[in-house]
Amino acid sequence: MVKNYIKTALRNLSRNKLYTVVNVLGLSLGIACSVVLLMLAQYSNTFDDFQVNKDRIYRLVNSSDGAGGERDYTPGVPGPLPDAIKEDFSEFEKVIFVRNMYGTKLVTVNADSDRPTYFELKQERLAFTEPGYFDLFTVAWKQGDMTSALEGPDKVVLSESVAKKFFPDGDALGKTIVYNKDSQLKITGIMADPSPHSDMPFEIFISYATIKKEVLAHGWGSVDSDDQCYILLSENDNPDRYRARLDEFVIKNFGEDNGNERYDLQPMSDLHFNDNYSNYRFYTTSKNEILVMVFIAIFLLLTACINFVNLSTAVAVRRSREVGVRKVLGGTRTQLVLQFLAESLAVVLVAVIIGLSLAELMILYVNPFMQVALDIPWGEPLFIVQVLAGSLLITLLAGFYPALVLSNFKPALALKNLITTKHSGAFSLRQGLVVFQFFISQVFIVGTIVIISQMNLLNSVDLGFTTDALVNIRIPERDPDKKKVLKAEVEKLANIEQASLVYTNPSSSSVSVSNFNVSDDAEEYYTSMKYGDNDYLDIYQIKLLKGRNVNPSDTVNEVLITKNLLEYIGYKGKEDEILGEMIKVHGIHVPIVGVMDDFNSVDLHDKVTPVMFMSSINSYRQLTVKVNLSNFSDTNDQIKAIWQKLYPEFDYDYNFVDDYIAGFYEEEQKMAKIFSFFSGVAILIGCLGLFALASFMVNQKVKEIGVRKVLGASVANIVGIFSWSFFKLIGISFIIAAPVAWYVMDSWLENFNYRVEIGPLFFIVAFLATLFIAVVTVGYKSFKAAVVNPVNSLKDE
Repeated sequence: MVKNYIKTALRNLSRNKLYTVVNVLGLSLGIACSVVLLMLAQYSNTFDDFQVNKDRIYRLVNSSDGAGGERDYTPGVPGPLPDAIKEDFSEFEKVIFVRNMYGTKLVTVNADSDRPTYFELKQERLAFTEPGYFDLFTVAWKQGDMTSALEGPDKVVLSESVAKKFFPDGDALGKTIVYNKDSQLKITGIMADPSPHSDMPFEIFISYATIKKEVLAHGWGSVDSDDQCYILLSENDNPDRYRARLDEFVIKNFGEDNGNERYDLQPMSDLHFNDNYSNYRFYTTSKNEILVMVFIAIFLLLTACINFVNLSTAVAVRRSREVGVRKVLGGTRTQLVLQFLAESLAVVLVAVIIGLSLAELMILYVNPFMQVALDIPWGEPLFIVQVLAGSLLITLLAGFYPALVLSNFKPALALKNLITTKHSGAFSLRQGLVVFQFFISQVFIVGTIVIISQMNLLNSVDLGFTTDALVNIRIPERDPDKKKVLKAEVEKLANIEQASLVYTNPSSSSVSVSNFNVSDDAEEYYTSMKYGDNDYLDIYQIKLLKGRNVNPSDTVNEVLITKNLLEYIGYKGKEDEILGEMIKVHGIHVPIVGVMDDFNSVDLHDKVTPVMFMSSINSYRQLTVKVNLSNFSDTNDQIKAIWQKLYPEFDYDYNFVDDYIAGFYEEEQKMAKIFSFFSGVAILIGCLGLFALASFMVNQKVKEIGVRKVLGASVANIVGIFSWSFFKLIGISFIIAAPVAWYVMDSWLENFNYRVEIGPLFFIVAFLATLFIAVVTVGYKSFKAAVVNPVNSLKDE
């Protein structure tokens, strides 16, 4: 019996080659894309799952009044806070301080030799922390004593790869390295490399005791987002019960006038998803994005299964006699269902093998593109079980209904060849499935158009400053004299039009917020701070509306403010009155000497916030130059030569300002490409189904086409008749898809302060695109049948 099933299945699949190829290709694409999307969703949703204490680890996070009255969120804490938390909250099992060292640092190996080796830390992630870090977080330990490795100052723990990089010829444990030219650090431990699947990606740990005195000296008024406090709660402890006590803690340490400071305990499971606070990997994935991935995966697979159902029921007419003969010879309906399910399973298994192979190829592109580490676990028994279970599920999902339809044919009609497409499954079901297919396609098309339009808008918005031909050159050390020499020497080059020492670009992901008071008014305000020399406004072409620019200075002695800061402090329309007004900022009183036009100080997800500008040479960390790009390569080599004389141990690095700004929207650009790709796949699968359905429809109506031509119907008439039924289905699917697409994309656009309006044009373009696809797909087969000689059509049996 089984042998007969197999032989019959192979024979029927071979006989209906178009049906087989379309089903295999459609299912393969659907399976491949679904597998990759589900793996991406699982990868994002399981960050740090290997942490033994994950359910008990919390991060102390803060929200307070920010620039322009907006709420400011930060995971940063003042230096003295962790010790104060330990004292006031004895219930906490562990309280650990972690300082991530952002930016380039220098490590010297064999510093006492004649030829020391310099390593510039760029990709390697470094943190200062306490010995209890390894009790809190799960770290695979290799050498040394984990419990005491970070006790006391000047201790360092390295990952295996970093240790091998520093000491390729020998054991690193017990050796000494020099950090940032002034700290002699003893290597007291070697650990495994950090998991790429963790938001704690550190490869180097230095004992916090090394810098603790310096951190505490900044007091309660200094907060850096990279200074964070992690807490381990007891088993079954409820973080909500500390809410009121944390409010009391704020009043105790910050006073009643604390800027509405509020501390909360953020679970570690939220670190990878909450973009209010970010994490040490510097990117988050929202839960909504994960849900979108899952839904797209499901819809793509359903689209492929719909093809299977439609094609199987359409081709059923050709198998009516086989069904009739089997029934007359005693075949039961159960046997027939099993036979047709076996054929479906054969198609599905082939499609699964091809789909997984395609998924493997996709991963080669997806991993570097999305910066993930996906891997299909071919050898794991669980994966094999999942594949087999998935294959059976797809078989039942796609093959069960066609099997019921085929096995239900009446022998009398089947043997007389009186089974028509109407008998091979209700038209309403097939039409409903086609509507669902094109509903998915049209939602994808509208989404893709909206995302691409939004990206184009972000690239064309006036930021309030220029980025043209501007290049940032990083400054790796704080030495003020070297900074001045670098600027002076670079300005002498022929192709350099302007240069300015700055902290950051006008728009930056590094945000500095400070409080200030106007005159002797007790009311406290908050604003974003920008630092640069007196060439800052000219090089970025920021408009000065009133007053003058700051005078050349290495320290803060006067400030500029933006127009919207005037409104924030109650001086709207009073630009002349504000000039000369004294403000207190950074503990000193300085005059306001000018009013700048507003500009975007952060990315375009947020609205324009008030900004204050001042000079402070100790804050500058890059040189921005305006370059004549006609001979940039030679000019860049000249800049590099000057730079290397000043900073010989470091690697020269630069970037274009417009590339830096574009980096703000890297995740959205990736989404646009991902969405476009999967939209294309959904449309392709739909086209395959339409093409095959049109082929079977034409084959069933060969004589009808011949009769119509004999009676005078034109080719256009025939093509129109066959296409119209599909056009109606596309119209119905569009009516359903339009509001769904609008809701989904409008929700996504809420993340942007600058956003495109979703107007009728988006939907008209999507509808016309779908119609065009249908015309090309269905029209081709209809046209091919319409131009056949009617004599041949009428002879067809």
